[in-house]
Amino acid sequence: MFQAALAAACHNPVLKPVAQHLEMRGKPHKLVIVANARRLVTIANAILKTGVPWRQNPVT
Repeated sequence: MFQAALAAACHNPVLKPVAQHLEMRGKPHKLVIVANARRLVTIANAILKTGVPWRQNPVT
């Protein structure tokens, strides 16, 4: 998950701003990556639970 979160922090349009915000607040790099990993786990769990594919822009 750490490697996936590392890539997502650089390239995922949803998770990249979250990582940038945490870094601007002065959080350590490893904490930012672990926070993104936790978000990825939450997203994956929601996808598995609902069976709905992930969308970059959720329908509200």
